[in-house]
Amino acid sequence: MRTRVTFQGALCLGALLAVVGGSAIGVLHLLDPDMEILKRIESGYRHMIIGFLFLTLFAVASALLDALSKKPAPAPVVEPAARAAEPAPARLAGLYHEMKTYVDLEMWELAIEKADLIVKDFAGTREADLVSRNLNELRWKAEPKFVVRHEPISADQEKQLREKGLASMYQHVKTYMDLEMWELARQKAISIMKSFPESAEAVDLMKVFDMIEKNALAAASAPAKVEEP
Repeated sequence: MRTRVTFQGALCLGALLAVVGGSAIGVLHLLDPDMEILKRIESGYRHMIIGFLFLTLFAVASALLDALSKKPAPAPVVEPAARAAEPAPARLAGLYHEMKTYVDLEMWELAIEKADLIVKDFAGTREADLVSRNLNELRWKAEPKFVVRHEPISADQEKQLREKGLASMYQHVKTYMDLEMWELARQKAISIMKSFPESAEAVDLMKVFDMIEKNALAAASAPAKVEEP
């Protein structure tokens, strides 16, 4: 660094002397071309110019060597951006929704299947904590009771169990209607139509739902019967 500064200072000084010396010699030639000292001044000026040229060559060579000896700067290390906090996993929300649907429709085996997946794959979440509190109750209601399943339910098995559960729940609604338990019939009918609106059971219940709801409202508003002693 100091060598570079020294060369730069010498170059600036040499350039300044060359300009001043050349100007002085030109003025002397105008004043008296035959001046005796003028030849000695010109000789000294030529030596100074030669020295300045050598100094310039040294400065250029030094700059080239300095540039060649420099190592390329290491590439900047880019820190990985902090991962944004992810929202509640869509799979967890889907499993929890399916489990609640199966519980509502009393499809206990399918409900326990989804509950086990939630507890296993999403431990520590709010949903897993809620499911864990009721896991034994779900297992007790699942069919076959008290049997621990070692393999997950396949898609075809889940479809068969869902169809079986729908048929069973539909039969429950019909039984509630026959027994004039209209509120229970209304609740289960709503669950079927809401969860599986495209199913044949839902289509059949839509046709009679107005009647079920009307009877449920009438039963709710009817005065309670007082049994005679």
